[in-house]
Amino acid sequence: MANKDRSPRWVDDPLLRWIVGVAIGLTVFTVALFLYWGPGPVIIALPWFVPAVHSFVALAAVSIAFLSFERYQVLRQPAPFWIGAAFSLFTVFVVLYVLSFPGLLPDGRGLISQMTNTMGWFYHLQFSALAIFLLAAVFARWPREGAAGERWWFWLVLAGMVASVLVGWLSLVYEPLLPLLVVGLSFTSLTLAWNCLLVVAFLVTAALSAHRYQQTRDSLFGYVALAELQFGFAVLTSVIGGRFYDLWWYWQRPLWIGGVSVLLFGLLSEYVGLYRRERESLEEAQEERNRLQAVINTAPVGIVIYGPGPRPRVLASNEASEVMLGRPPPPPEVSVSDEPAYYGLYRPTGEPWPAEELPCVRALRGETSVGVEILVRQSSGREVHILNNAAPLRNAKGRIVGAIVAFQDITAIREQEQLRDEFISAAAHELKSPVAIIKGYAQLMRQWEPHEMRHAAAVEVINTQTDRITRRVQEMLEAIRFRKAPPELYLERFDLGDLTAQVVQRMQTTTELHLLALKREEPVPVEADRERIEEVLVSLLDNAIKFSPRGGGIEVRVWAEKGEGLVSVTDHGVGIPEERQRYIFEPFYEPVPSGAPGYRGVVALSLYLSKLTIERHKGRIWFESEEGKGSTFYFSLPLTKGDGNGRGA
Repeated sequence: MANKDRSPRWVDDPLLRWIVGVAIGLTVFTVALFLYWGPGPVIIALPWFVPAVHSFVALAAVSIAFLSFERYQVLRQPAPFWIGAAFSLFTVFVVLYVLSFPGLLPDGRGLISQMTNTMGWFYHLQFSALAIFLLAAVFARWPREGAAGERWWFWLVLAGMVASVLVGWLSLVYEPLLPLLVVGLSFTSLTLAWNCLLVVAFLVTAALSAHRYQQTRDSLFGYVALAELQFGFAVLTSVIGGRFYDLWWYWQRPLWIGGVSVLLFGLLSEYVGLYRRERESLEEAQEERNRLQAVINTAPVGIVIYGPGPRPRVLASNEASEVMLGRPPPPPEVSVSDEPAYYGLYRPTGEPWPAEELPCVRALRGETSVGVEILVRQSSGREVHILNNAAPLRNAKGRIVGAIVAFQDITAIREQEQLRDEFISAAAHELKSPVAIIKGYAQLMRQWEPHEMRHAAAVEVINTQTDRITRRVQEMLEAIRFRKAPPELYLERFDLGDLTAQVVQRMQTTTELHLLALKREEPVPVEADRERIEEVLVSLLDNAIKFSPRGGGIEVRVWAEKGEGLVSVTDHGVGIPEERQRYIFEPFYEPVPSGAPGYRGVVALSLYLSKLTIERHKGRIWFESEEGKGSTFYFSLPLTKGDGNGRGA
């Protein structure tokens, strides 16, 4: 039979042994003192003994309250709050007790009171407040972090202290009317009954605090139990003596000092422990930071970590980033918005990079960037192409506390692509002439005298295939032009739904296996290069038809949402394999593997060109696909605001 987990017994825990030992020791000492002295003789102590003791107790109580509230601020646990509140109110009444103590003035009166009875009221009010709020510390579940009214705690404590001062002032004003607590030097029945209730309250709360410590292992409850034991015995001695100025009345003062000293020691020792753990944590954090910096420095990619705030700064970077960027991290006075000018950052097309679109800025807004290409023009004149990935850094609560940017040098890849582009461009130009000649002869043969059916079919095939080759050559040349120098856009205002309807109607004539259905909302006004957007629509519809070889429906939708005009094209064809989806907008990449339905064995550039066109219009293009179930391609364009006139961009 497995052993069940149980809280440790008091004999197994040093602090619990202290609590039990103090309880037994105080009991034995009190009994021994009573047997030896009896009620105790009346003794005359030094005149300032009681005020001095209470002044120390008041100072210790203020310290306990301060440390408790600080502990609450860090841990947001309710117990330290109520302990702080208890000793805040306790301090107010202790000060009033000292100021009303007889003998402060030469004529034997208190500084603020003329009656011994008033001092007795302040004595009992201070212990009553302490007993009530320490009991609340054991059971209270408020205030906790995130709880309703959590921020009221300061005003609640302030209101309690103001109320305590008000009660003290009323006690002074109406002191002749207060019920008597002392007659001569003896306590009245009201005093003894009140003290007995306080003794019970302190001892019961001490037992409950020890039990809470045993449950939670929070040492604060253990020290509270020790303090309450001494407070309880301090009040008990006054019950035993039953009068002012006897041995028991003076003996309770050292017990008060012991009680507040124990709790103050407990809080201070806890803070020393926290400081030690914090120092060890800092040392571990520094070691971890050094290890992280070593990993960052040896990484083959550039890494930059940014801190949060209105002026984010670089917290860490590696040598690879400085080599790629051509400069060390900017000084603190250079903001992130100045980085494009500081480093010389440009779009691959040569346009200056907008600061608000930097991957690090987007990451600090909570966005994740993948595969963002930036051209760096170093001060030496060297041009470096870097591919950026960026993501926000969040703490345990999900709050953004920074951003990390990682990038790699793809200059060699771009140089190889440039050589490839030059080769493709030369090859495409070389192909144009023979293809044009073949096309011309095919058209000429169609005009000759009647010939056999099979000859006519062959001529038609030649004509169709030369058209396909011409389109592919044109696409290759267009892609190369886009990469070198994006073509000028001729913007005009038109309704995106009208243009889509025209393209859908025209594409329907190219297939008998598919039914193209358009759903539109009017109006969807945009300002764009109509011819370029038409090419995008044709490409998306052509792909939907191409990758639905069995036919079926193709749904096209046009609508406006959140300042954007959107178009979607949905097919129910072969879909795109998940492992290929990340490359779908790359040039010369076929969406489906060789031999799959829809595969044609020709270079795929239409989606790549569509992406370049939409991004040139400051729009977005994306897709959703599931293999075997079809795909949906989307693109968006900014909606037009006001009237627009055609112009070049």
